[in-house]
Amino acid sequence: SGSALCAHDIDGPRPLRRADMSGFRDSFTKDDTKENLLGYDDTASLYFTITVLTCVALPWTFDVISSLLFPAEAKLQKRFPKKSSSGCTFHYCKTSAMTDKVDDARMRAKRWTRGSALWCFTKVVVLTSIWIGIVSTVVYLRTSGEKKEINRFDPFVILEVHAEASPIQIKRAYRKLSLVYHPDKNPDDPLAASRFIQISKAYAALTDEVAKRNWEKYGNPDGPQNTKVGIGLPRFLLEKDNTLYILVSFFLVIIVIVPMTFICYYNRTKNFAANGVLIETLQFLGFYILEASRTKAGPELLAACAESRNIPTRPTDNEQIKRLGGNVIEHKRRTFTLPVVAKNQYLIWAHMQRRHSLMSPELKSDCDTLLRHSMKVTQAMIEIACMREWFACAQAMIDFRRYLIQALDIRSSHLLQIPHINEEYVKQCATDRSKVTTLAEFLATDAEQRKLLLYGMTPDQLLDIEAFCAHVAEVDLQATLCVEDESEIVVNDVATVNVRLERKHLRPDEAMGPAHAPHFPEPKYEEWWFFLVEEEDKKRIVHFERILDTSRVLEQQLRFQVTRSGKNSLVLHAVCDTYAGLDKRVELNFEALAEEQHKRELPAHDEDMDLDGTPTLFQQWMGDLNYGDESEEEEDLDEDAKAAPKPPKSPAGRPPVGDKAERRSPSGGREEARRKDAGEGDGDSSSASDGDDSSEGDEK
Repeated sequence: SGSALCAHDIDGPRPLRRADMSGFRDSFTKDDTKENLLGYDDTASLYFTITVLTCVALPWTFDVISSLLFPAEAKLQKRFPKKSSSGCTFHYCKTSAMTDKVDDARMRAKRWTRGSALWCFTKVVVLTSIWIGIVSTVVYLRTSGEKKEINRFDPFVILEVHAEASPIQIKRAYRKLSLVYHPDKNPDDPLAASRFIQISKAYAALTDEVAKRNWEKYGNPDGPQNTKVGIGLPRFLLEKDNTLYILVSFFLVIIVIVPMTFICYYNRTKNFAANGVLIETLQFLGFYILEASRTKAGPELLAACAESRNIPTRPTDNEQIKRLGGNVIEHKRRTFTLPVVAKNQYLIWAHMQRRHSLMSPELKSDCDTLLRHSMKVTQAMIEIACMREWFACAQAMIDFRRYLIQALDIRSSHLLQIPHINEEYVKQCATDRSKVTTLAEFLATDAEQRKLLLYGMTPDQLLDIEAFCAHVAEVDLQATLCVEDESEIVVNDVATVNVRLERKHLRPDEAMGPAHAPHFPEPKYEEWWFFLVEEEDKKRIVHFERILDTSRVLEQQLRFQVTRSGKNSLVLHAVCDTYAGLDKRVELNFEALAEEQHKRELPAHDEDMDLDGTPTLFQQWMGDLNYGDESEEEEDLDEDAKAAPKPPKSPAGRPPVGDKAERRSPSGGREEARRKDAGEGDGDSSSASDGDDSSEGDEK
């Protein structure tokens, strides 16, 4: 080795050819990762990091700035949006109570609490840190002493010479660098060996014609290379010394953090059904809701469900509930005696009887929590009754739902939904000549008649009533029954009921806004339930649909199977879950024919007939496989036919029947045997036998 070093020192290092380089590389395969890291440029990781952080920071910055400048708009847009999902403008109620409700929500949204202030401060700090990191990285990339660019193979840079360097200067630079980075002089430094290989490749790219041509054409002296596209990762993630830490972090994320996240999410959601109600509540309601359940059972069912029982109790609740209980009327004897259920039941009855002024702030908060849960729970009650086809029970649960929304007692008049109307005005409307007792009758009267009915009210109160009537207008319901593409209705047909409900007071570009519900804590949008009911069969529900659309015109199709022939009578009920007294009904009478009375012809189209004659893909495939066998069989039959002697002619100069049958059938004798087995052509057989007898006589 000493003589080899002396030779290198005297004559300079010998340039490595391709074979030498491959052998040299094979001797250093243990540290291939180090060799790859030598040319690895982690500048791309900085660009990748900047790009990701910018994509996160830009929309987040816009959101934070808008929340700071307009703190109430985001919350108000969520609770009281201006546009519907279809782009229609919501028509809001202009009564003073609803206007005050929106203003109060806006003031509460603008109010800073300790939690909201801490959360906003945390967001601002994190966002500021992100922008500082982005700006500092950009400045570092632009103003650092070493220009950060994505590395590419440049032999002049590797050999540290100018692009106009002469061959002598290139050779001198190569000898100088190869002496410094030669593996024999750096036995413990794998990076030096990789550097030496790069120097040799650079020298070959500038001196060897083939390598130079490859470098000029492909950017690499070895010729075209496979392009690798990936995420720019920093260098420390690829170093061998950090492999253990990276693997530990990876397994910590994959085995611990990700599974724990899914486990926590599952533990939070496993107790809830698809409609957002606790499974325990569904089981409870499914057991206690009966066909005879009516509206009076609703408060106790809501008070005893799991969501209501999870509301915390306080030591002071007992005294406050006693003070409230003396002013509340319970229309049903209690079934459950748990203290929390009794408390919740008192709060529900007090809300329905509008005893909110007697509630303490704590009880008012608990009542609002109950009402927020009530929408999902009452929806579950209605769906349970619908699944069991109990129309009376479903209608009672809807009544209870709208009594909660409008804060109406079970025995109260529907006119109490109108603002500023109390029991005195209800009696006044009932004793008038017109005798207005329902909400639909009140909405049907004109403004002058309403002033006469409500004499004694102030002009502001009358304006509120007119605003309520403009918001809660009567709807128009139309329904038609038919069987699609058929003129008659036959048993087992699927009939379709086309329902059209129109809100006449809305413009085509408007949608129904939140209902007038000043005592309900959340904005409630109007929903409709369509029930197709058989009145004769204990009011059994044939089909039902829940409609959430708030546009001007609602169109829905209800399909059911006709099961009975003769005259049939169905009733379509359109029930509003928000206002009491706006329900509509349409009677649908039709006559169904039995299957024996009307047999339908199912004509086949010409295109279908053409398809019947077309072989399927499987048939075509099987035909291709058997094509060779059939061809060979046909050739054998043709050869047998040629070799067979011709039969004698009949006396009339015609060929015998057997020969005629063979010529008719492409399968020869097989068709003859088939016809004989079927007993066909008895006359032909007898004639053929007569011909045989005559031929025998001639021979004799």
